[in-house]
Amino acid sequence: MLAFAVAVTAQGVAQKYVDASTLTIGGRTQVVPDKPYARVDASKHKFDSKQITAYCDYGAGVYVLFTTDSKNISAKWKNAPRATGANMTPIVQRGLDLYIKSDGRWVFAGVGRPARESANGVNKDKIVENMADGAKECMLYLPIWCAIEQLEIGIDENASIAPLDWPFSHKIIVLGSSITHGASASRPGLTYTARMSRMTGMDFVNLGFSGNCKLQPEFARLIAETEADAYVFDAFSNPSTAEIKDRLASFVRTVATAHPDKPMIFIQTTIRDRSTFNTKWAAWERERRETVTRLMTEQARRYKNVYFLDSDDMLGHDHEATSDDTHPNDVGFDRFTDTWLPKILKVLKKYGIK
Repeated sequence: MLAFAVAVTAQGVAQKYVDASTLTIGGRTQVVPDKPYARVDASKHKFDSKQITAYCDYGAGVYVLFTTDSKNISAKWKNAPRATGANMTPIVQRGLDLYIKSDGRWVFAGVGRPARESANGVNKDKIVENMADGAKECMLYLPIWCAIEQLEIGIDENASIAPLDWPFSHKIIVLGSSITHGASASRPGLTYTARMSRMTGMDFVNLGFSGNCKLQPEFARLIAETEADAYVFDAFSNPSTAEIKDRLASFVRTVATAHPDKPMIFIQTTIRDRSTFNTKWAAWERERRETVTRLMTEQARRYKNVYFLDSDDMLGHDHEATSDDTHPNDVGFDRFTDTWLPKILKVLKKYGIK
């Protein structure tokens, strides 16, 4: 835990810092001992890949809920060391993202900007200042591309802070690729899982494992052992056509057997912009998508609670929706959400999930 301290903001307001782990934490599959901000307990769910094991500790989709009457909110946090990616902002990779409820809606309030360089690895930033009197319900998203080792929230010295009750009606697990993980949203609150949560009042838990979600048996077991109201799978962006043919039937059988009465919604992979002029890549993508459509149609017929949602419109057709020819930018995530959310909600409604 970071040492308790009283600081002074630029406006001369003294602040005190509170350990965020004492507040409400959401966006996880379970509580992980000694790792309050981890998504998955890697000591319980074993993976063959060191990268996947590391991703379990990442804060993608994890958020801290609290209520405070402070007029100013700051944060101090320490990220685990990790190299930065070229296709994402420092804020989404290593920063924080605050939303405050206003008139029943979660509204963006400010970001915690990570330091460019820090001798001890600790970042410190003011997130929002000079707010009106009164209690505020707050949701602070963690960085999506690193683990958080320590986090404290700063409030005015004379203000109070308390855990906020979990505000969502249902828990939806979303397993997927780097697109689910959040590349390349500009800040943590703009990933499609976070947006769907705020738009619906249902918690879409982010289990994105960038580049590594390939229908492995370990992921099937993780989903089989994780209780939720429904499950969504961005399962076809990472595996090759051969891996899909080899692994899909077993993967679906494992999760469908474990949760026979729960909806399991598989969505088609995106069409990458790199296939626009690269004919070899276009042929590879076409074969993979056609294979997915054929095999998932078979699986949806075999299991009554397995659904396949197909579309080629998820990012539009103007080729302006990615940061790097593959990963959605904020425009892309807006289109992605507009495409899939109505279809997902239509399925969930059949099960009384709304």
